Amino acid sequence: MSKLIVVTGATGQQGSGVINALSANPDWRIRGLTRNLNSEKAKVLIERGIEMIAADFDDEGSLTNAFIGANAIFAVTDFYEPFGTGIGPEKAMQVEYDRGVKLARAAAKTLTLETYYWSTLPAAKDLSNGEVEVPHFDAKGAIDAYIKNDPVLNPKTIFLLTGFYASNFKYPPFTPIYSKPAGQYILALPAKSSSHLPSLGSVNNIGITVSGLLQHPYPSTAYGPKGGRYVHVTTGKYQIQDYFSKWAEIAGKGKLQVLSVPFEQFEGLHGMWGTELGLMVKFWEVVGAPRMWGTVGDGDIMVDSRDLEGVRDRLVSAEDVWRQENWDQF
Repeated sequence: MSKLIVVTGATGQQGSGVINALSANPDWRIRGLTRNLNSEKAKVLIERGIEMIAADFDDEGSLTNAFIGANAIFAVTDFYEPFGTGIGPEKAMQVEYDRGVKLARAAAKTLTLETYYWSTLPAAKDLSNGEVEVPHFDAKGAIDAYIKNDPVLNPKTIFLLTGFYASNFKYPPFTPIYSKPAGQYILALPAKSSSHLPSLGSVNNIGITVSGLLQHPYPSTAYGPKGGRYVHVTTGKYQIQDYFSKWAEIAGKGKLQVLSVPFEQFEGLHGMWGTELGLMVKFWEVVGAPRMWGTVGDGDIMVDSRDLEGVRDRLVSAEDVWRQENWDQF
């Protein structure tokens, strides 16, 4: 008899990636959660035969009901949804934290649950010893801490630590601009061009990792009573200049120069998004490659997705994503 995985945020990038990775697996039934069953994306999933249920991250009761019978749950929250309304980073962090806690509490009450896959980001403030706080990182880091203190849920949880999407070129703070006088593309960022960027590659790598872990469970390694089991979902680390130069090469755009600019100038170029994403870039520079995705709790352990059976041969690199795109109109 097939088992049931419940996928939150089923119409979003991460959730739909998990569904796509598992939809051909007869061992797993999929139940997707969305707030609006009448959205076009929800209708497409329903037409594909995916069981879709309406649930709201702000309503713990709806989540508890939606999780009934689940053997696995994929959970993800979205900082940018509340942040984009203009409420500010502090309130957006609180909204995301409250939603993550409601998801965790509902999952902990699910008697059939075997594995809870929580999509997260590093606790920047802790990793940088207080030097850089990145709201959309630290909100998830706080949810990590909540889960680690839950004696019921933590032993069932896999923390999926994600990185920089290959598709982020579509967002203005990371969109290179062509300089005709210089005869090349230019990208201004508030960090040294030699700083390291952690590449997720395709966002679908999150779903690929979940799919692989369901077939080949996380290695049984001892971890502390309040530690967590982490998987770094990645296709590698790059120096910032090398990463964007590789894009320019594949996209047929010639040369690209990353310019290191003061943080305040980056904020001035991109407003509140420049502040939020600039802090992320500054975090990359401050912590450096060796500690970039280090875990911060006592007893935490982490494995690399590239070392996991059923995952490593399926990961899609940033280069592969770019090769599949048409950049003529960029």
